[in-house]
Amino acid sequence: MLSSLTTYLSLKLCDGSSRKLIAGWWYFILFIAIIQFFIACYTSSTRGGTEAFVSLWSSIVLLLLCVGGTVIMRKFQSSVAVGFFMGSVVAASQMFFLIFLVLFGYIEDRIENELPVDGERLNGFVCLMQSILLAAFAAILAAHRSEILDKKISTEDDGTYEAPTRNPIV
Repeated sequence: MLSSLTTYLSLKLCDGSSRKLIAGWWYFILFIAIIQFFIACYTSSTRGGTEAFVSLWSSIVLLLLCVGGTVIMRKFQSSVAVGFFMGSVVAASQMFFLIFLVLFGYIEDRIENELPVDGERLNGFVCLMQSILLAAFAAILAAHRSEILDKKISTEDDGTYEAPTRNPIV
């Protein structure tokens, strides 16, 4: 089901290339990460210590994920690296969903204290969007990970097997 949905998306959006779909989705996540960083800078300058720390920490984690993910997607395309990357993306998705829930709970407290909540609403919305994008990216990557992995095919193999020789112990 998931594979057919992502195939449909790649046919409609990227001329049938799932690699282009994965790359385009990743670039959009990078763009939202930059927006998240600017929101974190704003939050740290206008809010208290705890909220500023959560906002900055989540944006730093996201930026590190973006750098590491870009390196893995471009250079280190082994099964272990891609699997680690998928796990990191799922963990980041869950983190941003939890931050979304905490922020919208925090909004109610700020409303009761008659404090402005526009920054929290924006940050919560961006966290929810980032969570959905990361979860969808992990699902797309899981469905098409075989197309991302390096395919190292030996052209010198003639199909015969030679047993290794033992060197005498001196």
